[in-house]
Amino acid sequence: MFSPCRLKEITMKKFVVAALSAALLSTAVAGTASTSITINANVLSSCIFDSGVTAPASFNYDALTGTSDTVSGGATLYCNAGTVLTATPAADGTVALTSASTSGVLNTTYTLSATPNAGAGTGGYAGADQVVYSLTASAASGQWGVPTAADYTGTVDINVTF
Repeated sequence: MFSPCRLKEITMKKFVVAALSAALLSTAVAGTASTSITINANVLSSCIFDSGVTAPASFNYDALTGTSDTVSGGATLYCNAGTVLTATPAADGTVALTSASTSGVLNTTYTLSATPNAGAGTGGYAGADQVVYSLTASAASGQWGVPTAADYTGTVDINVTF
C-alpha cells in the first residue's frame, strides 16, 4: 500500500495527465464554420436645390425704353446619379412684379432654361447629376402707370418631380 502522501501525489498526477489530455483532445477536434450574409440596398431618387448658389434675376426698367442692365438669376439642382426628373414651369412665361411700397404692378416676361450636367456635382455633391437653371426676365416698355419704386419683386417657382 501507498502512504497517504504518496497516494495523494499519484492521484494528483493522474488528474494533471487527464486534464492535459482533455485539453489536447478538445483542440484536436475543434472545428470552424463560416457563412456570408448578403447586404441589400434600395437607393432612392433624391434631389436638392443648393440654396448657397441661388441668385435673383434683376433689371432696371424705364417706361420709355423698357428693360436695361439685365442680370440673369439662377438655381442649381443636384440629384443622385441617374435620377429621372421632370420640372415645371414652362420655359417661358409671365409674372407680375409687385411693390411693397406702392400699389404698382410691373408685368414681366421670363425665360427659364435648364442645362443638365451628368455627374458634374462637386464638393458635398460629388458625382451627383447637376441641373443648372438660368432665369432671364424683362418688361416691355410703355407701362406708364407703374409707380417709381426700387422694391418690385415676384417669383418663378421651379417644381421638380423625381
